[in-house]
Amino acid sequence: ECGADYLAVAAVSEGVELRKSGITVPILVLSLPQPSEFTEIIEQNLTPALFDSELIKMLNMTATAMGRKIPVHLKIDTGMGRIGCRVEDSAELAKLIVNSQGLTLDGVFTHFAVSDSLVPEDIEYTSRQIALFKKAIEEIKVLGIDPGICHAANSAGIFMYPEAHFDMVRPGIITYGYYPGDITEEYLAKHV
Repeated sequence: ECGADYLAVAAVSEGVELRKSGITVPILVLSLPQPSEFTEIIEQNLTPALFDSELIKMLNMTATAMGRKIPVHLKIDTGMGRIGCRVEDSAELAKLIVNSQGLTLDGVFTHFAVSDSLVPEDIEYTSRQIALFKKAIEEIKVLGIDPGICHAANSAGIFMYPEAHFDMVRPGIITYGYYPGDITEEYLAKHV
């Protein structure tokens, strides 16, 4: 109702709950999808985050068997170290997705590790993450592939890194009225 045209959730169960509540906009599931969830992801028209060839191939097989073609986002690890493909593997994985019968590449994204910190080393780290993400996007485009919706900025990224806004931002804690990490109302009033 406030104008969001895309939502993200942590788990498939949260996406299912939103669908049951009548939410029809695209819903990205940020967590690692389990093969046991593939059917529900497809039936509920959720958008999973994928990051390796095995998951891509398995989800493609399930979607194809169900006669569906579903959107996915490629998760690129630029330094968070949680889940995601390596920057140097991103273009080939994007190619694998677009060549899959049951999948479409709807977007690519990354997560920032320390964007909510004001420590100079952390600010530099986030800037390196942004540069790596831009490199991955360019390598995907070099193959003639449209990366889809590119997104990286979390709550802190929205405030501190406008160059990371790309096509979409992912406000989290700020939607609850809180400032992220070291970033305060006073800091923003003086610096942004």
